[in-house]
Amino acid sequence: MEIPLFEASNGNCPYLKGKEWLSYLTHADRLDEYVYEALINRGFRRSGHIFYQNQCKGCESCIPIRILANNFVPSKSQKKIWRRNQDLRLVASASHFDNEAFEIYERFTKGRYNSSATAEEFQQFLVKTAVDTQMVKYYEGDQLVAVSWLDILYESVSSVYFAFDPAQSRRSLGTFGVLKEIELCQALGKPYLHLGFWVDNCNAMSYKAKFYPHQFLIDDEWSRPIEQRP
Repeated sequence: MEIPLFEASNGNCPYLKGKEWLSYLTHADRLDEYVYEALINRGFRRSGHIFYQNQCKGCESCIPIRILANNFVPSKSQKKIWRRNQDLRLVASASHFDNEAFEIYERFTKGRYNSSATAEEFQQFLVKTAVDTQMVKYYEGDQLVAVSWLDILYESVSSVYFAFDPAQSRRSLGTFGVLKEIELCQALGKPYLHLGFWVDNCNAMSYKAKFYPHQFLIDDEWSRPIEQRP
């Protein structure tokens, strides 16, 4: 299947200051999971109905990363975070607009990036989808504390976005979310959890390499970093 790609300039890089964000992208109202799997294995990500691959000139800082779910071994700190959050209740549903989820997304983007989001932007980014997307809500009692959006593919799960209430930062919900997503991969028989891009000099992105074992996509091949190899 031949997919038309268009070059796009997206303004400033969201991860590194002073960098311009360029990408190749395509649009699809609906995309077969096998085709999406092939795209994600070439470093593509999804935003709504847009599938894009970063092509920034003179910069290769955004490296696609995936966790080997069946071989995952949690660290001591990850085990503590897992235990700390066992009181949370998870509710999954097909992606749809949800006021509670939008409020969490608003708080998260305001607290993390000091930016505001409209309901339309939220829908374009996370509600509209061309694939099987699940929205997973994390509750403490009746209070929503976090939301994740996951694409379910043929042999993997792709973590599209995770947002949490900044008032709940003591819980380390970002890490707990990844641990739950690894657990989901294992339950579904999916060997890989795609976490998007790892960016070494960006705190919001570098934490992804703390989940072992993982692989980076470099020169169109998935491989483990040297320190992880036997």
